Amino acid sequence: MERITEDQVDRLIRFVSERIPDTAPLQGEARRTATALRLAADKQIAAVRFHRAAPPVNGATTDLAAAAWNLLVAFAEIWHDHPEFPADAARETFDFDCDSPL
Repeated sequence: MERITEDQVDRLIRFVSERIPDTAPLQGEARRTATALRLAADKQIAAVRFHRAAPPVNGATTDLAAAAWNLLVAFAEIWHDHPEFPADAARETFDFDCDSPL
């Protein structure tokens, strides 16, 4: 996580947040999907912000921050073909196969 700058964090968060539609005009399944995506993204954003601000107590804090970052990057990858995709910001802390992470 140390190699990821605050600017990169801010750009990736802004990119993901701007892509998730507002739920107010949506109905039914589309509304539930957008709500779930917003909730999941917001939790990862909060975790990244929290763990980057917290003083490192042990390796677990770094691992949790990296896991939250990797999940946020996975959200961004949904829109990887978007012309504003922040490729330099959207890099995983750990290398793993997104198609088969386990």
